[in-house]
Amino acid sequence: MTTLTPVPTRSPSAASRAHLAATLGSNAADQAARAWSTDGPAHATAAAGPDPLPDGLPSSLRVGVDLVVVADVAESVARLGRRYLYRVFTPHERACARIGVDRVGGSPSRGGDRRPSASGYSMESLAGRFAAKEAALKVLRPEGARPEWRSIEVRRVAGGWCELRLSGTAESLATEAGITSLAVSVTHEPMVAAACVVGMRRGDAPAWRRMPPPDRRGK
Repeated sequence: MTTLTPVPTRSPSAASRAHLAATLGSNAADQAARAWSTDGPAHATAAAGPDPLPDGLPSSLRVGVDLVVVADVAESVARLGRRYLYRVFTPHERACARIGVDRVGGSPSRGGDRRPSASGYSMESLAGRFAAKEAALKVLRPEGARPEWRSIEVRRVAGGWCELRLSGTAESLATEAGITSLAVSVTHEPMVAAACVVGMRRGDAPAWRRMPPPDRRGK
């Protein structure tokens, strides 16, 4: 059996503790002081857990990732045209994907990374937004009927990044799941587009805490 030898730690000086208190606040400084106390590394490990939210409720995360082939979206646009575009994408999303139109304000664009298409839309931009919708569905986890595509909207803000806006059934699913905020990141290349969505939940224990312990009898 291997024996682990604790690594000795050195207590910080009074000046260091004062600087820490000014930087992190008294609560964080008290935790750090306990971690550096004479109880040793084991005490530091015990004090390093995540703090509860201000209202005392635990939080957890849901993550959804999706990858879309740009050619598949282009085929849908070529085959279904406006029927596909107007069913899946909101007016804002279509405006952001228009060729020769600025992604936010609707003004003429002087360049960009979007290739022209016969439909007048960037297939890469549409594929990225479709991937974000699929990733959001993996966070919402609907049972039965899925929410309408346009109830999950990718909003491009003036700063250049994207945010998610939910409405209708998608918004109801988020409320039922206790999801208080969503973050999205979208990327695309000429052949594929990808998106990642993270949802913060409040008032529920992480799923692994609710799972029953494994049956050690092998059954």
